[in-house]
Amino acid sequence: MLFLQIIIVCFFFIAGDQQTGYVTNDYDGFSYKLMYQAKPWLEAKEVCALNGGKLAVPKSEEQFKFIQKLVRGMHYPSVTGTNFKLVVWLGINNLEDYRVWRNIDGEDIMQGFHQWTTENNGNGFSDDPREPHCAVLDAVNPGLRDFWCHRPQPYICERQP
Repeated sequence: MLFLQIIIVCFFFIAGDQQTGYVTNDYDGFSYKLMYQAKPWLEAKEVCALNGGKLAVPKSEEQFKFIQKLVRGMHYPSVTGTNFKLVVWLGINNLEDYRVWRNIDGEDIMQGFHQWTTENNGNGFSDDPREPHCAVLDAVNPGLRDFWCHRPQPYICERQP
């Protein structure tokens, strides 16, 4: 009986809102949706906004872990439009000032929650537009990575409660 209860709880957790495809984090009420049709960073940002949200921005360790869990649970064969299926756009970039990583709310992420992979700590700066200036989360490494904004990637949209 306990096994059946666990299955039911997991089903509701994973199912989320069937009409919109968003999954809600019970910790803070934020909802997230993985978008499998890869887009460059700016287009992904626009699609999330058109759907009433924004590119996901982890502002706490709990949000980061929840988003990473969703990314790790992606159905990678369903990702289309890219060869790099393991990385997902977040709402973080340093496009305006190459020395400052900001989320799309305008906040300097180095002043709040941020967790970079060990080999990619967000301290490598370049004003060359051909360099990576947008942040991704991948399924393998436990942190943020910088990535080339023009490359189409899957992405994750966020809605606030």
